[in-house]
Amino acid sequence: MSEFIKVKERPDLVREKNSKAILNTDVSALNKYKEEREFKLKLVKIVNEHESLKRDVMDIKSMLSTILERVQ
Repeated sequence: MSEFIKVKERPDLVREKNSKAILNTDVSALNKYKEEREFKLKLVKIVNEHESLKRDVMDIKSMLSTILERVQ
């Protein structure tokens, strides 16, 4: 199993001895990041749906306008 060395002045970081990789051990920061990422993904989805609905309404308005022009 790997052994870890604490990084000076950063209690949330450790260095893996074999690969020399720096690892973050702050689980709460990871969870916060995941929550923020999920929120942003949902927000993008909502914005995309809103834009799609706006285009649909514009298409309907255009079609209604065309129908009214033909009727008159």
